[in-house]
Amino acid sequence: MKPTLIQPPNSQSVDRKMLLLLRRKGAQTIEGLTMLTGIGWGQVFLSVDRMSRTGKVLLTAVYPSEYRVSVGRAAH
Repeated sequence: MKPTLIQPPNSQSVDRKMLLLLRRKGAQTIEGLTMLTGIGWGQVFLSVDRMSRTGKVLLTAVYPSEYRVSVGRAAH
């Protein structure tokens, strides 16, 4: 039996999936995005980092080590 290889999603598809979810459900924590998208924490973190640098998402501190992610102006 041939092993099944699961290819990780590319960065553009992760970004699109997260922006769509944020538009539908509103602001979420990184942990919330991980649970709702089914994408690993590391990929979600990298996507949020990448999109925050271009203004597609905004980060708001909720607690000292927790942030809320929302859609930014560049994503509209």
